[in-house]
Amino acid sequence: MTRQEAALSLGVRESPAPGKVREAHRRVMVANHPDAGGNHYLASYINEAKDVMLGKTKNSGSAF
Repeated sequence: MTRQEAALSLGVRESPAPGKVREAHRRVMVANHPDAGGNHYLASYINEAKDVMLGKTKNSGSAF
């Protein structure tokens, strides 16, 4: 996943403050969490987007 894809998934700019990323992640996850009617695929995708935006992933080996 690229930073652009991650930003679009979370609804933030490509260079947001870490707090904005966490806020956007929470908002999107609440709407798509498996316990609230979402599915595991979407939850994993959203979590990966957050990790990419926060620089916690190497951007390789993604299943998405």
